[in-house]
Amino acid sequence: MSITKKELEQKVQAIRSLKALKEETENELKALESEIVSYMKDNELSEEFTETSKITYLPQSRKSLDKDKLQEVIENLADFEKVTTYSVLRIK
Repeated sequence: MSITKKELEQKVQAIRSLKALKEETENELKALESEIVSYMKDNELSEEFTETSKITYLPQSRKSLDKDKLQEVIENLADFEKVTTYSVLRIK
C-alpha cells in the first residue's frame, strides 16, 4: 500500500488530533478518579457500592530490586541484562 505525501500529512494531522483528544480525555479521567478517591478518603471507606459498580480503594505494594545495592554485591550486572529490540514510530 503506497500513499502520497499529502495523504501522509493528513494521517499525521489525524494522529496529532487524536493524541490531543487522548490527553484531554486522560486529564478528565484523572480528575474524576481524584474526586472518587477524595470521596473514599473523606468517608474513610475502602469499599463502596453504587447501582452499577463496586469501588475499592485499598493499599497495594510492589517489590523491586535496588539496582545500586545489587551492584555492590555483583560487580558486573551486564552479565544479567536482557536486551529487547523493537521499532518505534515517532512524529514530531
